Amino acid sequence: MERKFRTLLSLLIFGSSLSALSHCFKQSDIIFSQYEENLVLAKKSNRKLIVLFGADWCPDCRALDGIFGEPEPKAILKENFILFKVDVGRFDKNLSLNEKLGNPIQNGIPALVILSPEGKILTSTKGGEFSNASKMTKEQVLEFLYHL
Repeated sequence: MERKFRTLLSLLIFGSSLSALSHCFKQSDIIFSQYEENLVLAKKSNRKLIVLFGADWCPDCRALDGIFGEPEPKAILKENFILFKVDVGRFDKNLSLNEKLGNPIQNGIPALVILSPEGKILTSTKGGEFSNASKMTKEQVLEFLYHL
């Protein structure tokens, strides 16, 4: 009887892990699908793609988002870029896309990866260049955008 119980318990635990693993694959599929859609849009519109890794709990991410919403940066972004925001949660979400793009979040968020309309990585802020965005000025962000 005890052996049957252990076998049943093992099967339940194994089934739960497969379900969780399946959920992770579905999340990866969704983010990769959205990434691919944005690459297609960038190519069609001949604009660069900015993949912006961040999280809603991150003050620097919110600061950069605020700067991006100001008139001049907003106009530059709209004219020259497709902006694709990726939520990394507490560094536990959408990590497959992070890995695919060279682990830009390794030194903090927000982290940006800029791709050509053809999908080639042009630059990445994997050195943590924007991880202190709350202390950055609009002019510093504009300078970065103008050099892309």
